[in-house]
Amino acid sequence: MASYYDDNYGWYTIESQDDIDFYHQTQRASVRKKCKGCGQTVKIKREYAYCNSCADKLEKGYDVG
Repeated sequence: MASYYDDNYGWYTIESQDDIDFYHQTQRASVRKKCKGCGQTVKIKREYAYCNSCADKLEKGYDVG
């Protein structure tokens, strides 16, 4: 069991081969781009505009960006 960080989903624990496959598939589908919230260059899916940290803040009602 290991913990991994991904700009799309944050920290999560990988416990099985399916989890490893999902992590690698997500990384392949992601591109480097500037987060519209924090302005950091992150590796997120093309259709995403915010990194996980900013998305969490938005969900909690904080103003980002």
